[in-house]
Amino acid sequence: MPAMKTKISCTLVILGLLLSAASGVALEPGDKAPPFVNLDLSKHHVLSKNYLGRGWVILDFFATDCEGCKKELPVVERLYRDFADSGLEAIVFATDRGGAEVVAPYFQDHPTNLTVLLDHYQVTVKKYGVEEIPSLFLVDPDGLIVHKEIGYTEDLYRIISSIFGS
Repeated sequence: MPAMKTKISCTLVILGLLLSAASGVALEPGDKAPPFVNLDLSKHHVLSKNYLGRGWVILDFFATDCEGCKKELPVVERLYRDFADSGLEAIVFATDRGGAEVVAPYFQDHPTNLTVLLDHYQVTVKKYGVEEIPSLFLVDPDGLIVHKEIGYTEDLYRIISSIFGS
């Protein structure tokens, strides 16, 4: 009987994770950043527990065919460069449905120091309720979303750096 309870419990946990991933509730500042597990371009699993709740993190949802994303990425790279000493990490979720076959060549042509993760099945996109690309979330060391930016804005560097200055 204990094995049956364990199996049912595991099934319920998995079902709960799937339902929360599919919920697509748009997250707002003040919300807890949901966990994620995504592959990087080297096909290694990257877990949110290594980032969220450990320091400041920028989560940038990106697509290789998105013009706003191409403008935003250098700003995120500059933020990372300027604030890495303050503990800032930056993760780019490449949402291209073609996965690594599309994303890897793009980043070979446009190298970055940022962590690039694949989200071609849109699991993390749905967890964060992302409806428009680019979308960016700034998460504080407690794992709370403190800023959300939808679409590209030329003021992004000023907005994010002012949060670090306060």
